[in-house]
Amino acid sequence: MSEQGPIDPGAEPAREESGDIIVTGSLIARPDYKSNSPIVSVGRESLEATGEITVERALSQLPQFTGGFGQSNTSSTGTGLNGGQSYATLRGLGSKRTLLLLDGKRLQPSNPDGSVDLNIIPEALIGNIEVITGGASTAYGSDATAGVVNFRLKNNFTGLTLGAQTGISNYGDGATYRLTATAGGKFDDGRGRVLLSLDYSKRDRAKRIDRPWYSNRLPQTGNAASYHGSAVFAGNEPTLAAVNDIFAGRYGLNPLTTSNGSLLYSGGAQIGFNTDGTLFTANGVPALNFREPETDDAYLVNSGNTIYGPSQQMKFGFTGGDVSSNMERYQAFGRFDYELTDAIKAFGQFSYTTYEQNAIVNTTLSNNVYLQSMPYNNPFVPDDLAYILASRANPTGDFQFHKAFNAVGNRGQIYEYDVWQFMGGFSGEFGFRDWTWEVYGSTSRSIFKNTQTGGISQSRLTDLTYSPTGGTDICEGGLNLFGNLPISQSCIDYITRDTFNETEMKQHIASATMQGGLFDLPAGEMRFALGASYRKNSFSYDPDDALDQPDGTSDIIGFSVLRASAGEVTVKEVFAELLVPVLHDLPLIQSLNLDLGYRYSDYNSIGGASTYKADIDWTVFDWVRVRGGYNRAIRAPSVGELFAPVSTGSISIGNPGANVVSGDPCDIRSSFRLGPNGAQVRNLCLQQGVSPAIIDGFIGTQQIFPLTGGNPNLEEETADTFSAGVVLSSPSDHPLLSGLQLSVDWYKIDVKDAIGVLSVVQSVQYCFNVGGANPTYDPNNYYCSLLARSPQGPLEPPTTQPLLNLATFGVSGVDVQFDWTARLSDFGLPEDAGRIGFRTVVSYLDSFKIQALPGAPTYDYAGTIGASVETNAGITHPRWKANTSLNYGNDDFSMTFTWRFIDKMKNSTFVTSPTTAPPGIKSYNAFDLNASINLPEEFAMRMGVTNLFNKAPPSYGNTPQTYDGSSYDIAGRFFFASVTKKF
Repeated sequence: MSEQGPIDPGAEPAREESGDIIVTGSLIARPDYKSNSPIVSVGRESLEATGEITVERALSQLPQFTGGFGQSNTSSTGTGLNGGQSYATLRGLGSKRTLLLLDGKRLQPSNPDGSVDLNIIPEALIGNIEVITGGASTAYGSDATAGVVNFRLKNNFTGLTLGAQTGISNYGDGATYRLTATAGGKFDDGRGRVLLSLDYSKRDRAKRIDRPWYSNRLPQTGNAASYHGSAVFAGNEPTLAAVNDIFAGRYGLNPLTTSNGSLLYSGGAQIGFNTDGTLFTANGVPALNFREPETDDAYLVNSGNTIYGPSQQMKFGFTGGDVSSNMERYQAFGRFDYELTDAIKAFGQFSYTTYEQNAIVNTTLSNNVYLQSMPYNNPFVPDDLAYILASRANPTGDFQFHKAFNAVGNRGQIYEYDVWQFMGGFSGEFGFRDWTWEVYGSTSRSIFKNTQTGGISQSRLTDLTYSPTGGTDICEGGLNLFGNLPISQSCIDYITRDTFNETEMKQHIASATMQGGLFDLPAGEMRFALGASYRKNSFSYDPDDALDQPDGTSDIIGFSVLRASAGEVTVKEVFAELLVPVLHDLPLIQSLNLDLGYRYSDYNSIGGASTYKADIDWTVFDWVRVRGGYNRAIRAPSVGELFAPVSTGSISIGNPGANVVSGDPCDIRSSFRLGPNGAQVRNLCLQQGVSPAIIDGFIGTQQIFPLTGGNPNLEEETADTFSAGVVLSSPSDHPLLSGLQLSVDWYKIDVKDAIGVLSVVQSVQYCFNVGGANPTYDPNNYYCSLLARSPQGPLEPPTTQPLLNLATFGVSGVDVQFDWTARLSDFGLPEDAGRIGFRTVVSYLDSFKIQALPGAPTYDYAGTIGASVETNAGITHPRWKANTSLNYGNDDFSMTFTWRFIDKMKNSTFVTSPTTAPPGIKSYNAFDLNASINLPEEFAMRMGVTNLFNKAPPSYGNTPQTYDGSSYDIAGRFFFASVTKKF
């Protein structure tokens, strides 16, 4: 396998010490075994060329992968199950459908959905990474529906190697540091071998505010969430006359008008508070009577007809302003191998990773979280607002109040991960033919501790707002929320509360396999593999009491409702594989082999399930090889999907409008209420619990907080993979042509009964008869049964997003990989002039089909950005994606120039709404340059620049500056350097 460039596509795995080769995706070893399925190999040079301290970057650049979680990942849900983790997602089908292995064996899952965190891979020891597309459940069991990523380690390491690496962005932030020490050698006259690797790495935070592709301010649309605070009226509304007494009579504005029976003050009945006590229309364009000075620190700036607010809260240092979050990680890996006898070997292995990531989330934003009510007689209510409140039909009633608590400070998430795995086993020879056997056991555990800081206690906030003194009897100065006003530290200390949650997962594995040659056929030796295994995965989650109140609510504003949960999944499996030589040395058939496999799995959760495969390997000539086949794979529901804790999350259902199918259907501005079935919609809203007093003036909220949790009744997913390809090697002996190699592989993956969340957006729309799902507007319709409303109208818990076997996914395309190498001496230069190499990996996506629900339409999102099979599975689906490199090297020096290409894409909404879809994005070209040099005394140095020309990422969607940080360089140009010393 060549490692001259940053990517080694299609390279076959290195030969094992036994003289046989085991290819990823198969259980059978034999001399000169080549893959029947498309394999891409990433070499050690590829990892080092990224300059990153985590392996995710090298994988994300391969065309076969789409973006999953990465270095900027944080989470505000409170579960602490994915903040800071990095995942690999093949073909855009999600990390839980991409099986990660270490030397062909399973790793400890890092997430209850079964995903493995790339941060736990011992990167200092990686020799190469093999990626196989498509189902491989026959060889490895559940979870390999999209494919397998197998990390092969350098187990035969000898000596001591010390390494140091550092890097920094073009903007002076996001610095990385890494120190490694790896030692290994043989003992007892070569019968034993030992290996130990230690790794320390650190990454600093990088902020958006320093990047030119992020602006300081963006236009504010909809409800202008601010820390000025605002009052919202839907029902028990003030009179228009009283409002105009203030806005027209006192402020000198033109009189406001009504529409559809509600006070729509330039777009919505929301009144904001200037710091001087006067009022402004908080969500209008323009904001009438907004009086705040236009300073750099002002949250809102009223310029012309638009309100501008800080872009992603950047000016206040919140996580919306991060392109990468900070992390500190320690790793240790050890292994020993020992020949007990000439025929029996023993091995033991351990790995340990601990790392911490600190993330600033943001403040509690009023668009997402609001005080349920505010008393009319709060002593801090401004006089102008008091006048308006007094005009209501019930002048002493509470009113709804929104507030962003910037004055309290940032919310934070601290993630602490401890992951360990112990493995031991024996292998040997039967003494019959070349039969070999292996038995091993593994035990592992991951503990995730999540500390949330800066949360606001709803009960204590209520204590202050409903206090007759406004809270001055509880804390210094009380709590005046009407305007951009400071809050005393004693009040901040009173209303804020930190919370702590802990997740523990365990995995136990026992496995036994045997393999070898059975007998000779006319076309060659028939070989087999046979085995059995047992696996147990358990999960427990313990949330903070404040997030798991006895009444099912959370007392912490801005962090999810969480509930304790636990469960386990066990599986017993038997499996077999047979390699059958069919034909040999015939015209056009140098060799034709058939690889058959079967696995039966017995789960305590879903019962029995079968997987199977049939692959062919046809060598036409020495320089032409055809490969392909069919694989049936499964993915059993994980412990998380079966038993995950019930939690809430912030979901946007969109803004209502006369010509859009979005927003709350009960909102008087929605197309549902304004359409021909408006009367039936109104009646259904009443039956769901909306108060008759407000139904004809109800204005819904964009953000709702549905409950989501595990479902113990889930069934397995199934996947069918078809592949066909050809590998061409140059038949020429000419020195300029002999180094040519080309492979072309077609693949098609169909996933059925995919487990996913029934989105509350879908439930809301289908309940109100979108697509004819509820033609009678029956409140007992299934989708309607998932919704719950407060008498004030908004959707609220227990509104539910259930986890079900719902979707069907279909992905197909073609991978092309081309290699050429030549010595410069072949061009007439001196013999020691070195060599050059050219390598390109190109992927064409023919289709990316999603059917979200049984019976629903199937949409093809190939060539689009924005759609995803599930959260964190990746949203970019370009038709073309490529990674191309040009390399020069000699014995002491090498240099590689890499071109990364992502094709142009339409916005995903174009598929369903081509006339109203936002514009798409242009193609993206980024370039990297790195060089390495061998120095005297066994020193080696590497230097490089990624995103050499500081290419800006493309923005997609209607919201400006919305980037996909998993697929594009949002951090900008990055410099790195490393040095190693061998002893």
